[in-house]
Amino acid sequence: MKYSPKFQSVAIVGTNDGNVQIGFNLGTGTQAQGNWVNVTGSNAALPNRPVLGIALEPSVSAANVPVGYAAVGGFNANTPTTPGHVFQVTCAATCGSFTWLNKTGNLPDIPVDSIIVNPRLPQQVFAGTDWGMYYTDDIRAASPSWSRFENGLPHAMVWDMAIDRGSTTLSAWTRSRGAYVWPLPNAPLPALTRVVSRKTHSAAGDFDIDLTSGSGIECRSGGANSAYTMIFTFNVPVTNCGVTNIGSTSTGPNANQCTVQLSNVPNQQYTTVQLTGVLDNAGHPTNATGIMGLLVGDTTANGLVNSADVTATQQQSGQPLSQSNFREDVTVNGLINSADVTAVQQKSGTALPSSSSPSAPTASPSSTPASTGAGGATTNKKRPKGARSLQ
Repeated sequence: MKYSPKFQSVAIVGTNDGNVQIGFNLGTGTQAQGNWVNVTGSNAALPNRPVLGIALEPSVSAANVPVGYAAVGGFNANTPTTPGHVFQVTCAATCGSFTWLNKTGNLPDIPVDSIIVNPRLPQQVFAGTDWGMYYTDDIRAASPSWSRFENGLPHAMVWDMAIDRGSTTLSAWTRSRGAYVWPLPNAPLPALTRVVSRKTHSAAGDFDIDLTSGSGIECRSGGANSAYTMIFTFNVPVTNCGVTNIGSTSTGPNANQCTVQLSNVPNQQYTTVQLTGVLDNAGHPTNATGIMGLLVGDTTANGLVNSADVTATQQQSGQPLSQSNFREDVTVNGLINSADVTAVQQKSGTALPSSSSPSAPTASPSSTPASTGAGGATTNKKRPKGARSLQ
């Protein structure tokens, strides 16, 4: 049972028989004033498995319109028609009607024993499982992205969590490994806003191809080493770019950006670049992913090099470089001329894989920078403050 962190008259209860109830008008000091409403909904959406943890949303507008969470134990095989481990219920007035949503996202199929919401950032939710603690920075997403909290917290069952009255600190209570605390963030969390592929076209300067949507196509030559630069821009300044699965990372060129230098990027392929453990000024971490489709000569950005690309390059030949025609400078020398036309002609007939459906770049939370991935270069000299044991 947990009370609402905002309204002392409201509480939520989860039971081993797969039921959830929300109580209203509690704490009046008068007997039998409480009103409990069963919001299980006949387990049509909520699995009929033990409800091991519950929580109430701290940012609702009124006591009679609660939003609650249920942490469900067991395994999906026990209820194959209603899989999942984290569920959100949204109530109309006094739960006269309600709606359940599955917020399990990418959580593994393991029992979730406890759940709690950050009152300072209500979109941030923590889930204690049989295999450590996970959290998401966007529970409002249709399918939230969850990351496991690694820094200083053991991979033990997290049976309960609590937040102090000032909403400054999260405590996690484990089975067999003691209790731990972690300072809660209260500022905007770092989030990816843009990803580009940047090339310097000699004296004409830098030009960027937007990769944010996940469908951006880089058409320019990378030279003998097939070298490219991807710039990740965040909503807040970053002090550390963490580690990458490929290439090398550095901060800049401005305070909100991370730069990834790539080499030997394969043509006619999609390349995925992941950043793990990016830190902002307050030490809040995030992960980010960008996808670049490389198809040299595809000036029209349609995934195929053909006569349309040759024609487009010929039509711009001799013109000064601008934002509207820089793609036709395939050789990246600051000029559009016969060398570019030849380069496109030589690639005619090539294409990106039609079976690939790259996802849009994403930013997701990470409690600590991971170890260096294959081909990665560790640049994180500073790690975020981790959970501190109370033992």
